[in-house]
Amino acid sequence: MSHGATELPYCRNCHYTLATPRPHYCGHCGQETDLHPPSVREMVTEYLGHYVALDGPLLRTLWALIALPGRLTNAYFHGARRRYVLPLRVYLSASFVFFVGWALLPQDPGPAIADVPAAAASSASSAAPGQPRRLRVRPDMTPAQVAAAAEALAGGASAADAARAHSRIGDCELARPEDCSRGLRWLVGVVDKAQSMTLQQWKTRAGALAPYAMLAMQPIFAALLLLAFAGSGRRYAEHFVFSLHSHSLWFLALLLAMATGVDGPLALAVFAHGLVAMRRVYGLRWWGAAWRALLLSTLYFNLLACVALAMAAMIAATA
Repeated sequence: MSHGATELPYCRNCHYTLATPRPHYCGHCGQETDLHPPSVREMVTEYLGHYVALDGPLLRTLWALIALPGRLTNAYFHGARRRYVLPLRVYLSASFVFFVGWALLPQDPGPAIADVPAAAASSASSAAPGQPRRLRVRPDMTPAQVAAAAEALAGGASAADAARAHSRIGDCELARPEDCSRGLRWLVGVVDKAQSMTLQQWKTRAGALAPYAMLAMQPIFAALLLLAFAGSGRRYAEHFVFSLHSHSLWFLALLLAMATGVDGPLALAVFAHGLVAMRRVYGLRWWGAAWRALLLSTLYFNLLACVALAMAAMIAATA
């Protein structure tokens, strides 16, 4: 052991007697035999290595993922497991980078909502009677406060009356629970909690749940691939690998879109990338890849919408 420590003749981990000459690794447990206090660089690398694939051929993997559609999946199927980072590690690295970037990117607080025709109101900028007025929205305002201010501005109702209207579903209102069934009382309560949360609170809670939700979507997307490519001879696990690689690219593309604001061209590029990847992995013609990609996109985005609604309900219910 370096740094002035005595080199013992046995492994410090399992106490197995080391061979002579002294090996670099214990032949019994595999731990290094030459140990030293870790440097700051080693500690940071070890910590990040749990989330991002810093070791291994990372640059080669990123190049294949972005510039060579389908290459990573085919390489994995053909047994090239050491040449590239493994699929799950690629996905975890891309998702980690995305969610960290999403948390760090500046968010537009929305300085104003749409123009609202109304008479003079204290929360609106000055304008001539009958002219549209712009309601200023502060970043710390909750959705309920924004909606109440907008309704008060448009209809002349008080902000309190407008806020109470948003705690109602049909004839069910929190102020009169006797008129509500148990299910409606729960639903109105969830809506009321949701409207009491600020944008930052929503972002924090969604950021905590989203990584787990997206990881849970991987087997679901793989099942959709299994249905779309029935008869291709691919097993479910192979579709799962394609799902991991596809989502890794989507995470990186979405982060780039959020950072640059270039949504449309990037969405088309990602769709084209998926078409080429499907053709190479599943051996399809252009038409076969196109209709399957459209079908998968429609089904998957509907599922994502359902998951987003479920997440919103969970966040509001536990607020």
